[in-house]
Amino acid sequence: MHPKRIQRPPLRHPHSRIKPGLALMLLAAFSTNSQAAPASTKQNPPPFAQVIEREVPAIMQEAKIQGVAVGLIVDGKLAYAQGFGYADHAGKVPVTPDTVFVAASLSKPIASWVTMRLAEQGRIQLDQPVADLLSPWPVAQGPYDYRKITVRHLLSNSAGTSVGGYEGWLDFKALPTLEQSLAGQTNGRGAVELIAPAGSKFNYSGGGYTLLQLAIERTTGRRYQDLARDLVFKPLHMTHSSVAMTPTVLAGAAEGHGDDGSPVPMRYYVEQAPSTLTTSVRDFSRWMIAGMDGTPGAHPLNHAQLSQLHAPSELSAPRAPKEMVYGLGHFIEQLPDGSVAVGHDGRNQAGFRAKFLMRPATGDGIVFFSNSRSGLALDRIVCLWGADVAKADPATACPK
Repeated sequence: MHPKRIQRPPLRHPHSRIKPGLALMLLAAFSTNSQAAPASTKQNPPPFAQVIEREVPAIMQEAKIQGVAVGLIVDGKLAYAQGFGYADHAGKVPVTPDTVFVAASLSKPIASWVTMRLAEQGRIQLDQPVADLLSPWPVAQGPYDYRKITVRHLLSNSAGTSVGGYEGWLDFKALPTLEQSLAGQTNGRGAVELIAPAGSKFNYSGGGYTLLQLAIERTTGRRYQDLARDLVFKPLHMTHSSVAMTPTVLAGAAEGHGDDGSPVPMRYYVEQAPSTLTTSVRDFSRWMIAGMDGTPGAHPLNHAQLSQLHAPSELSAPRAPKEMVYGLGHFIEQLPDGSVAVGHDGRNQAGFRAKFLMRPATGDGIVFFSNSRSGLALDRIVCLWGADVAKADPATACPK
């Protein structure tokens, strides 16, 4: 049985005038008065839920984490979804599975779906030179030939582009254009440059995804945020998800905290493909399930398309020992039993941490969102999940 769909108040309507704190309180009140989670996520929870409910509060206390939401997918269904702690600075709004969090770099796997859907429509080709889509070329020329960079290179972080992540801006009105960002208006992170030959090696680059976003917008003549909505979020009924990081979108979202638990102001980013996903556990779980084999519900991408996203990218230079393996918008790792898992993590300067990991072939996965910089400590939960599904010794696989 699918989780029961709940109609929720339109807190993120484009014309909303609700203030952030009030929007959070209304969302919490609604969730409490209706049903914080469907029966399927609260009754007969999977065994690993006991690990989550034991470990998460302990980690939160030790790491001074304000709020957390966790989702657990078993056999292609959201089997468990739970909120812990608080979504707001004042500690009055409980986190629920429908709390909207900033998921930062989890935007990248979403971008891979947007690109793949455009490729299916014939509007873009994975192996075409990006220079064919961008004229004039917006990145400073260096010793490496930019004409060899393809869309696939950008998705696989193998284009040789710089700028790993972005600082963001405190004032939404101060956001630069994409062209200005690429040229160096990044609040201290510098301009995007070519630092390696295209296709030679893995180099994590938010700058490359910004270049991809610009190429997509120029090619389609549409805003990237609208394409993400129409090609990914709408087909999957992800009503609480967006990459349009505006004050209105963030009105009902969780508020960030620093390493010591103190409030941190929100930051805004123009670089949507690499940086700006906002979503909830329930919404993002829908996307994860759609990326698995043989699962119920809508599947905007077919098996062959997903296989491309989840396969290690080909590089012209040998990978270094223990080097991270990346596909198209996804990190790829092997669990202790040899099974393959794909996922991504996200973090930003506004105090948000997020991570998901899933096994597409077996229909299981886990995701967490946190509104504290110290939420990185919750990676332990993902590690323990990997050990559990691989039937490995957690003490060996996930030492403290």
